[in-house]
Amino acid sequence: MDDGAERPLKHIELTEHLEITQEAIDEILPVLDKHSEAITTLKTGIEHLQFQLRHSFLYLAITQICNNELTLDFLSPEDIRKVVYNVIKLGNLTFNSYPGSLPVVQIITKLLVRQQIDFISKSQYITNDPDEIGRLVITSFFAVPRQEQIPFYVYKLLTIPFFHENETIELAQIPRYWAMNSINNTTMEWHHPQEFGCDLRLMTSCRDTPPIRTISNDTCLNQIIERLPLSRCQTAPIPAAKYFVRQLRDNFWVTSSSESLHCVKIPSSEYLSTMQQTWNMNEEIILPSVSIVNVTEGHTVACPGFTLVGRPISSNTSSLIILHNNDVLTKNISVMNVHQYITKNMTWLKKKMSEQEKHSLMDFTRQTNAISSYLTPFSTYMQSFGMLTFSWFLFGLSAALIYYICRRKRKTCQGNL
Repeated sequence: MDDGAERPLKHIELTEHLEITQEAIDEILPVLDKHSEAITTLKTGIEHLQFQLRHSFLYLAITQICNNELTLDFLSPEDIRKVVYNVIKLGNLTFNSYPGSLPVVQIITKLLVRQQIDFISKSQYITNDPDEIGRLVITSFFAVPRQEQIPFYVYKLLTIPFFHENETIELAQIPRYWAMNSINNTTMEWHHPQEFGCDLRLMTSCRDTPPIRTISNDTCLNQIIERLPLSRCQTAPIPAAKYFVRQLRDNFWVTSSSESLHCVKIPSSEYLSTMQQTWNMNEEIILPSVSIVNVTEGHTVACPGFTLVGRPISSNTSSLIILHNNDVLTKNISVMNVHQYITKNMTWLKKKMSEQEKHSLMDFTRQTNAISSYLTPFSTYMQSFGMLTFSWFLFGLSAALIYYICRRKRKTCQGNL
């Protein structure tokens, strides 16, 4: 009797548990359905976002290509990897890795010389998407530099304004970058490197090669290099300022001012010391009107209005070497007086004309006047002939008009009779 009573009780408890479980399942199912709907919505949103991102990158890339800004941003990361390795393999390229070097992808992108965008209609291929109207095909052309070629040494040219006769002037028509081939004496120059699709600060390779010319004495730059009289150089006035500062490289600077500047050379560690110790350790430096300043590593040159800091540089960095009149000036100098070298050769800045230039100008004026006086009678004759012809034309037109009116009047009178 006891066993029979216990079994129904267990069945009743099991039934109650099953009912509770069923109720829990019934309550969970709507929640799961909502979660499933939320996941589906998120998935659809992510796919739509990815689609928009792809179209956004594609639109930006097409815009850049149409603006002649060649790029590989329209490719996926996997495709970019394939393109990079394919160009490296076919071009037999090798790269040297060093601190501050460009990424390989950026280097390969700079080798682009041309890109072409074509639209292919779906009538020319088979597709399973009924909404597809066509495909865009972007063809990229790369130019790989030859391994064995005559090298050009590229230099960045820096002009510094200076003060002359109460005016601030600067050399004009000087290229920003200049390349020279010392074997065949040919040169290249860039006034606006961005127009050639190159950035010579990072990579000495351009999409478009500028004209290669032989070294000539007809330009200001070549006269400067050959140490010839600067007859071809021109200057341009610029807005005045108290001083001008340009960085050559590392800790080398060029300064220009209307008068000499009294500066102070301060060790960097002394900033943390007392005022008396700083005063004792300071060193006065006088910068000429135009000067090259070599700031010692770990020191600061404080001038009225600006400060030059000597930063740590690697030991293998080549030092600056200045050639002037066959003399070599290395980085052992602290301040180089450039103004004294400029004042020695100021013939190209003279405002007054020489006697020879005056005679040449007078001869040119006489020749111009002779030509104009020779052409004047012919032009006057043509003008008079034109006026006479026009007068005869008006006279003939008036006579014809009078004859026509008289004839009409005669016919009218005869009709009345």
